Amino acid sequence: MKLVKIFAVGLAIIGLAGALVWQVWLKDQVAYAKVATAYGAKMVCSCRFVAGREMESCKGDFTADVSAVTFSEDGETIRASVLGGVISAEADHEEGLGCVLVKPG
Repeated sequence: MKLVKIFAVGLAIIGLAGALVWQVWLKDQVAYAKVATAYGAKMVCSCRFVAGREMESCKGDFTADVSAVTFSEDGETIRASVLGGVISAEADHEEGLGCVLVKPG
């Protein structure tokens, strides 16, 4: 019975620590990643298909560090992702309209 109480208290402490880490650090990081992928997909799409520049040249336009964001091109779609695709966004180029965010982060 004593072992069950120790296990329950330990589990509660781990749960509280996890909630604290989420609230203080991870929640903001996830929100930042969603904004960064959506903004990045749209900006790189416009740079590639409206301005007609190369992908590497487009990555240099960002003022913030986006080294954690991976950009890929599939036809006239740009996909930006972080954490191996866990958080991602896509922007499509539509002739006459430019680039449109179709799948936000």
